[in-house]
Amino acid sequence: MQGTHRWLAPAAVVIAFGMSSTPTAQADSDDSQPTLGGGSGLVFGGSTKCSLTTIGYDAAGRLVGFTAGHCAEPGTPVQAEQSPDAGTIGVVRDGDEELDYAVIEFDASRVAPVRTVNGTTIAGFGAAPDAGNVVCQNGRTSGHACGIVWTSSPVGFMEQACSSYGDSGGPVTLGDQLVGMISAPLFTDTRNTRFSCTDTSNPVHSPVIAVAFDTVRAAVDAGKGVGSGFQPI
Repeated sequence: MQGTHRWLAPAAVVIAFGMSSTPTAQADSDDSQPTLGGGSGLVFGGSTKCSLTTIGYDAAGRLVGFTAGHCAEPGTPVQAEQSPDAGTIGVVRDGDEELDYAVIEFDASRVAPVRTVNGTTIAGFGAAPDAGNVVCQNGRTSGHACGIVWTSSPVGFMEQACSSYGDSGGPVTLGDQLVGMISAPLFTDTRNTRFSCTDTSNPVHSPVIAVAFDTVRAAVDAGKGVGSGFQPI
């Protein structure tokens, strides 16, 4: 699944971050019970690598998490990238192509959920940030990075933090509040021109499009399925 992001960049070409084999930037986990939180690396269907947005419980008491929708279709098995010997620890249950999110149901007996990963703590939710705010994000490839918000809407926003392939789904935070999830880099023309980010200290790179997490939660709550009533750890 891949959203077109017509709500933010109608004149731009947007291509979602694909799978990556780059080493992750996150803490090690116990293979018997992987530790997962916002920014942890996940493997979908045995090959596609993306990042976890957040983890917690829904209204029915299920342990659930979120990632970018283009990472996997419903029914896809999920593994922890840092703990491959743990095997399948969850499955994608739902998703939305336009908003580019997916809902994962985890096996609570096989996962140790945490609220802090690699400098990113998620204590609650916030509305989409305003233009000019500085937000931070955490992905399995690029790790923790911060940047200014260029444009914003209630559905999503564009920001300048460093991201690369495999960071899709990673959390975007303002303080300790989750405000969005990494969706895609912004390409500037129909030739897919993009300035890659290879150094988090270098601000010259293509901006990133993020989906507002409040909008994701509202859509999931309206569906009244897995993930409805979600609260982070």
